Amino acid sequence: MYPSGIASFSFSFSDHAMQWLCGTTTDDNGREIGNFALFGDLLARMALTDGVANGFHRPLMLSAGQAQYSEEQLSSQWNMGRKRIRNLLATLTGMGLIDTCRSRVASVMSFPCLLQWEIAENGRIAAPSIHEQREE
Repeated sequence: MYPSGIASFSFSFSDHAMQWLCGTTTDDNGREIGNFALFGDLLARMALTDGVANGFHRPLMLSAGQAQYSEEQLSSQWNMGRKRIRNLLATLTGMGLIDTCRSRVASVMSFPCLLQWEIAENGRIAAPSIHEQREE
């Protein structure tokens, strides 16, 4: 479920985000799922290098630190209705854990809370979203 090939992550979480990550969410069958597990599943979808996202009808080029996603796919995998998925993604966005961009072609998320990650063979990689924020 968690990204493979990663030696370490560096994050910046708000107090509110940290409290949420330590909590749980209930799926449609009444089972509790750790919020950190849900966030980790989203991170596992993240591209570690620039390239084409696989597993979608309309794959697109992603930058390192971005993930293509589908609310329908998340709904099926997490056993939650699409409206709940949309509300969860809005909650994550409101806490600064993710940022989403939806279009007719694809939905892409980035992780503004992610400062950098380290890959054993490539060393440290600064999250692209941090550079974009600093340039503004």
